[in-house]
Amino acid sequence: KEIPKSDRPQVQLFLMSFCPYGNQAEEVMMPVVDLLKDVADIIPRYIVSKNGDTYSSLHGDQELNQNVRELCVYKYQPEKFWDFLKEVNADCTYQDADTCWIGPAQTVGININQISRCQKQEFNTLLDQEIALTEQYNVSGSPTLLINDTLYQGSRTAEDFKQAICSAFNNPPEECSAVLGDEAEAAQGGC
Repeated sequence: KEIPKSDRPQVQLFLMSFCPYGNQAEEVMMPVVDLLKDVADIIPRYIVSKNGDTYSSLHGDQELNQNVRELCVYKYQPEKFWDFLKEVNADCTYQDADTCWIGPAQTVGININQISRCQKQEFNTLLDQEIALTEQYNVSGSPTLLINDTLYQGSRTAEDFKQAICSAFNNPPEECSAVLGDEAEAAQGGC
């Protein structure tokens, strides 16, 4: 499907914080973010569900809490978000995230009190926003990549992600001429 063009593409990467395929997509997206962060909006989104007043995430309560912490980091310290993800992906699991996240946060210089406060005070608001977006775009699997509200269905390499995003510019910036290597394609699975 052809991606609509814009002056500043909006890229939304829908994930679950401990879906292994979502984590692979995050790792692949990191060099793309480094390259295009000043010219495109690359936004993490989280797939959660709600039954009555109870929120849930596929891999349990600690994943749900980590989804919220990652949303808080992106909201309040976005410049540290991708570094935080890299550390969490390397060190933490859905079984120990509620305590493990503090080490990665300290490593990248995140204000732990601010993120803990956000998690407590903005939990419902942030998750309701994510649920509304997953419903709006009919997203159910992690990872799902939308570029200018259009589903990306290509290969999961940094270069392929970059080319797809660059195809969405009205006038591609010079950053789009950089080549991000031809590393092995990430797994095609999903959660």
